[in-house]
Parts: sequence; structure tokens; C-alpha cells
Amino acid sequence: MHQTVAEFIEKMALMLEGEGLPRIAGRIFGFLLVHPEAYSLDELAEQLHVSKASVSTNARQLVEHGILERISSPGDRRDYYRMDMDAWAGMLRAAQQKWEAMRELLTAGAAGLPDEMEMARVRLIDAEQFHLLLLDGAERVIDRWERRRRGDRQGDGQAQPRYDTSPAGASEEK
Repeated sequence: MHQTVAEFIEKMALMLEGEGLPRIAGRIFGFLLVHPEAYSLDELAEQLHVSKASVSTNARQLVEHGILERISSPGDRRDYYRMDMDAWAGMLRAAQQKWEAMRELLTAGAAGLPDEMEMARVRLIDAEQFHLLLLDGAERVIDRWERRRRGDRQGDGQAQPRYDTSPAGASEEK
């Protein structure tokens, strides 16, 4: 593996670990982000120098987060993993589910408080309103992303990026 790729994968692992995911999940994510083909558990374990069991556990978690997709091939009993074709929206949809569950809890909590806890009710309603804004904002981002992807598709069916990348790696939207 090229040193720059290996460094990227490790930096991604540390970043996602900082977000609460296991480091190996971040390594799988980083690896599959730069390798578009699907890989079996055995292949991922070999490439990342970790156990197959660890890859299995973490790949399953990434599927649940909407980041990876598990695919199969006729005649092959193994499962393969690759980046979900809509990973970015998938991650946001997974977050939306958590935000909606929190919003429902806050709404029910505010409705169930006794009258003498008016200040607590106001705090819960404020938090519920914040989560409504999160949900609405995420939906708008997903809609914009999907419109952009549809608009960027060319005759080969592949999304073409609408960004110019500077030599330093920073992207600017066209």
C-alpha cells in the first residue's frame, strides 16, 4: 500500500475514533473510501493487518451507520463490503433517526412534566425545537446533495464532481 494512502487511512481512523467509533471502523472506512471495489472480510483483514472478527464486527457497525453496504455475488458464500453508493446521505439519515428519537423523547418528557416544573418544560421544548431544526436542515442537505448528484451524472452513469481541487487538497465548489 502506498505510504500516502496508509497515512490517510490512519488519519481517518483517528478522526472517527474521536467521533466515538472504534479505530478499526475508521480504518475500514478510510480504506474503502480510497478503494472503490468491494472487499471480503478476509481481504479487508489482510489489507488492514487486523483480525477477521474485528473487521466483521466493525463492518457491520458501518453498515448500520449507512456508510458501507454489504453485497454478495452469485455462487460465492462470502459477503463483500464497499462504500455505500450514497454513503454521505446515508450517514445523515442515520443521524436523523437518532435526532428524531431524541425529539420524541423531549416532546414526551415536556408533556409529562408536572405544572410546577414550567422552567424544565421550556428547556425541553427548546431542545425539541432545536432537534426539529436539525431534522429539517439535514433533509435540506440531503435534497441538495441528491439534486447535485443527479445533475452531475453524465452518459456513463457515474457522478462527476463539481469541484476544483487545489494542490493543497482544498476543494472549492463551482
